[in-house]
Amino acid sequence: MTTATLTVRSSPRLADAVRSESTKLWTVRSSWLNIASALLLTALLGLQFGLGTAYDNDHPEPGQVVGPDLVGEFGISAALFLQVVVAAFALLPVTSEYATGSIRSTLQWTPVRRNVVLAKAIVLAPVLFAYGLVLAAVAAVSGGVLAGKWADWDAGLLVTDLLSVAFYLTLAGLFSLGIAWIIRSTAGTLTAAFLLLMVLPLMLGQSGLRPLVWVAALLPGGAGQNYLSGTTDPLSPTLSVVVLVAWVMVALFAGTRVLTRRDA
Repeated sequence: MTTATLTVRSSPRLADAVRSESTKLWTVRSSWLNIASALLLTALLGLQFGLGTAYDNDHPEPGQVVGPDLVGEFGISAALFLQVVVAAFALLPVTSEYATGSIRSTLQWTPVRRNVVLAKAIVLAPVLFAYGLVLAAVAAVSGGVLAGKWADWDAGLLVTDLLSVAFYLTLAGLFSLGIAWIIRSTAGTLTAAFLLLMVLPLMLGQSGLRPLVWVAALLPGGAGQNYLSGTTDPLSPTLSVVVLVAWVMVALFAGTRVLTRRDA
């Protein structure tokens, strides 16, 4: 007579957690609704930018010198509006679990809580990059088509702009993921992301007061704007990337600390 032996693995590996998070991301309706709405909004923004460029260049002010605009700029302009939509995509895998109570099941399956944070970040990073790349491409193409003769389709610069947008939106999304672990609610996290990515950098950057301009550049949204625009004042694009990465690391670290210390 033989005895069957059952081995129970009480602490799933990180790879198992990654597979689980990937499945959850693509099996919830909110992910697909977010993508569909973002694509539609991106196409409309691109059309608006293209039409605006064509009209302005066809009706220049006296003495104004006009020329074709790089289509990649349409993607950059759209990204500055759509970064909050991408942030919403990144925070929902956390806040939706808290809203439904399924976070308890997640933590029971993956009791090493830092692995939960890491698994969601690992799953989201390439998805966010591809998401940003597609959005930038849609805005560039739709805007370029409507701009007509005023569109500059330089392939090298277009690729650079598209990759820059994808890189920034990836960091913006991971930053939003980090603060989602701290705030836990969709409305609260989205409000914080909206303030730090758009509202405060825009308000402070246009204040005209040098200290406030510096504060804006050191916020995640301000650093992103400096990086995408290529400006060197007050920070260079390279330093702006350093600021962005620092914000992401701090947000994810703080989120991990909160998750490990606070009851779900």
